[in-house]
Amino acid sequence: MATSPPGSASARTSEVMSDLEVRSPAPPAKSTADVVDQVLAQAREGDGATKPDALAAKTPSNPNAFSAIEARKPPGPQAKPPPPPLKGPAAATPPKGPTAEAAAAAAAAAAKASVAKAATAKAAAARAAPGGGKSTAAPPEPATPPAASAAPAGPPTASQLIDDTVPWLPDEADRKAAFLQVYRYWHAQVRPEYAHKARPAFLFLVTALPVMVKARDTLKALNLWEPPGEHSRQARDVHPAWRKYCEFLPRATQALQELDDYRHLSLLTALDDLNGRVTKAEKKFREGVAVRGR
Repeated sequence: MATSPPGSASARTSEVMSDLEVRSPAPPAKSTADVVDQVLAQAREGDGATKPDALAAKTPSNPNAFSAIEARKPPGPQAKPPPPPLKGPAAATPPKGPTAEAAAAAAAAAAKASVAKAATAKAAAARAAPGGGKSTAAPPEPATPPAASAAPAGPPTASQLIDDTVPWLPDEADRKAAFLQVYRYWHAQVRPEYAHKARPAFLFLVTALPVMVKARDTLKALNLWEPPGEHSRQARDVHPAWRKYCEFLPRATQALQELDDYRHLSLLTALDDLNGRVTKAEKKFREGVAVRGR
């Protein structure tokens, strides 16, 4: 049996790998979801939540761009494409049950019968009245057709959910405008079935709670979260982490009261649980699937 010369197999393997590298596609460009994740990650670092100018710079500045993004939202999981048309003998078989035209004709006939029945009853009552049936009553008015049922409203847009007078928004006009711009961009990525829950207060908690958790953990590491003495309390009061925590606590408390799903949780005793819940819910709002805990 002939044997291949030494090194020939490794040479061929190297040539195949080089060929695969040449034909491998280039890495995809950064998607919108990656941009949203980057925006939220910067906000969770602390600086982004307090000064969202850098975050707003990553979002479109033209208000019309948000409407275009809303129009390109992916359908919810309950929205399924129509089935393909039937082929063969089954396509010629009419569907069972009345058609839409037959149902509309039946409804119109029922309405006419109801009007005729009401007119007959009113005429009989007029003949039975004193005066030999001579009545001065006005002729029966035609029945008003039932109003058509209003079309179901679609998912709310970011503009419909924004209230720029809520107390938890920043007092500074530029910071408030920057946060609302980020919110519009984020809400445009939310799936329609979760649009009503993706309120500005929810996004504020998504960005503020990690900052509060980080500040608390920093103080705990320095034994300043529950200071044992007056000297420790004074050191805690001047620490930047304590100031940041105290800045976000009242605003987060106010925002929490706007969310029915989370208002029963306490920021003082369930901060970690609340932070984990809103983080998973934010992913679910954009991806449409529940995020399992690690």
